[in-house]
Amino acid sequence: MLVIRSCTTLLLAACITFCSQAQVSTSIKSALQPAVKNGGFHMDSFILWCPSVIKVGDTYHMFASRWPKQYGLEGWTKYSEIVRATSKNFLGPYTFQEVVIQKREGYWDNDRAHNPKIVKAGDKYVLYYISSANETGYATAPSITGPWTRIDKIAMPFSNPAPLIRKDGSVYVFGRKSVNNIRVAQAYEAPAYNGNYTLLNNGDNLLPDSCQLEDPTIWWANNQYNVIVSDFQGLATGTKKGGAQYYSKDGVHYILVSKEPVYTTTLTYDDNTSEKFRRRERPFAYVNEKGEVAAFFTACLPENGPARIEVQPVKNYSVK
Repeated sequence: MLVIRSCTTLLLAACITFCSQAQVSTSIKSALQPAVKNGGFHMDSFILWCPSVIKVGDTYHMFASRWPKQYGLEGWTKYSEIVRATSKNFLGPYTFQEVVIQKREGYWDNDRAHNPKIVKAGDKYVLYYISSANETGYATAPSITGPWTRIDKIAMPFSNPAPLIRKDGSVYVFGRKSVNNIRVAQAYEAPAYNGNYTLLNNGDNLLPDSCQLEDPTIWWANNQYNVIVSDFQGLATGTKKGGAQYYSKDGVHYILVSKEPVYTTTLTYDDNTSEKFRRRERPFAYVNEKGEVAAFFTACLPENGPARIEVQPVKNYSVK
């Protein structure tokens, strides 16, 4: 009798644990609204990629990668530069303002400037970006319009940085590294943006089931790290390069929210039309002043014409 009761108790405890974990997070997919047909960021002569948005005063500033459309999508490897565009509405349309960062000869970022992520740390704006594979550094400025001061050596030997500035000023950066051609999730943390970055979990893949990734975006809600990534091989969602959403309480052990992809290559607009893209990548979740995800950006490559950045409003979404 004692053994039966003990087993029952253990099973009940396991069930409670499983159920509580399963209910910790809900997918953003159901909160995504149709994309704004005339929103986002478009430039007729350039391919646009890698959106990242921050609000300063009453203006929204988008940092993005761009390169001349004549070089095609692979042109990012030599010609990518980081630009800034602005809008009074977070849904856009965004208007080009300036080139912010270009590659530098003789430094770590001599190949390209790509994959920007803009955050604010104290009184500094910090712009993380990559150059060659597995090289992440940053530039800082006292104002969103610069001037920008770059570091002269890499901060972290991985790619696709998704930085999160914690309330105490420390930094957590989620990203990916190619190890033997396998794209694993890694994370670094530092006491401050300009401190030493320490690799977590010995560099082992933070995603379950050996899933691979690209292009993470991150935000903090419900006392947990929340990320959306490009499901590189489709192992998580069954859709290659579809959107996969994960969460983690400790920044090391991540749990898949849903096997249903957050997004695919088909996008519906607010005028009831839709478009199927050749590629749809580089997700970015814009978080407003209340800590809510208010908009979802993706880089979209159409069948004809250069890639552009599209934006979907996010309605009544909270991580539960």
